[in-house]
Amino acid sequence: MSQIDDLLENLEFIRWVKYPDDELATFWKSWMEANPSRIADVKFAREIILGLQFPSKSAPDATKKEVLTRILRETEPQPEPDRLRPIHQTAAKTFWRISRVAAILVGVALLFTFLFKQRVGEVVVQPVSSPWIVKATNAGEKLNFRLPDQTIVWLNSGSSLEFPETFDSTVRLVKLKGEGFFEVAENANQPFQVLSENLITTALGTSFNINILQDQEIHVSLVTGKVAVSNRLDSLDFLLEPGQELNYSVSGKEGNVTKFSEESVLGWRFGKLVFTKSSLTEIKKTLEEWYGVKIQLVGKPGREWQFNGRFENQTLENVLESMSNIENFTYKIDNKDVTLSFNQ
Repeated sequence: MSQIDDLLENLEFIRWVKYPDDELATFWKSWMEANPSRIADVKFAREIILGLQFPSKSAPDATKKEVLTRILRETEPQPEPDRLRPIHQTAAKTFWRISRVAAILVGVALLFTFLFKQRVGEVVVQPVSSPWIVKATNAGEKLNFRLPDQTIVWLNSGSSLEFPETFDSTVRLVKLKGEGFFEVAENANQPFQVLSENLITTALGTSFNINILQDQEIHVSLVTGKVAVSNRLDSLDFLLEPGQELNYSVSGKEGNVTKFSEESVLGWRFGKLVFTKSSLTEIKKTLEEWYGVKIQLVGKPGREWQFNGRFENQTLENVLESMSNIENFTYKIDNKDVTLSFNQ
């Protein structure tokens, strides 16, 4: 009996069958050369996957019975003339018919679960045929633009977004590095997904912010609507309500949901620089990205920083002047090079 369950459960195999490309073709060709005994299984699994049409409604019971009857009829061996078949041979062929039907039904169930389990919250990363476009910002820059589906995107400093020229897949998939805010155009038939590291945030008509901190932490902050956040590498799933933020540790592979301040998280879109109990390291990184400068520290502060401050459309000099009065340091600005010196 063909053992095809492992192939039907393999997402890369399904992708190769449904959306082949050179890289996948090379891999599976090498795999079959290394496993010649599985070539028949590969062909059978491909037939099952290619024979499925999505999306579709559940077939009536009568149709299901007709299909099963047809399968059994097609696999029914013709009687051998003038002699009886051995009982063990008949049993083996009957077992094969039942096994084949079971394999087909298992394959259908697995693929249906993979592709249509949930339109919101499901990890469905589908390739698209359109060329991909990259929008990026340098330190000190911010960018606002629309995607092909009219979703509005704001990119913070030092960030990038990859997206297809047209969304011609079952999902609207984009790839984010850094920080971005999204006002998603509603389309119930084509969920919007943001891939950030291994997290996938899925929405329909929603506004939310995603911030990737040094590839170590990911913050997903929901303003309106609902989003589901899933990890491609494990079973973690989160459903956020407006005002909630997911704080996810990439190395720890765990996350927790908390409330967040819209001004602190979203202020960057409006020129608002907000610090809440921020450390010197956090402030240094934020100022470098915000103003496009490089900050050098001379000496060390006498205590750990937990700085609170709010600055709206202020120059770097004004921000440092205000900070220096509280944290006891001097500063020097030389074009894009900034030095902070702490009194010992």
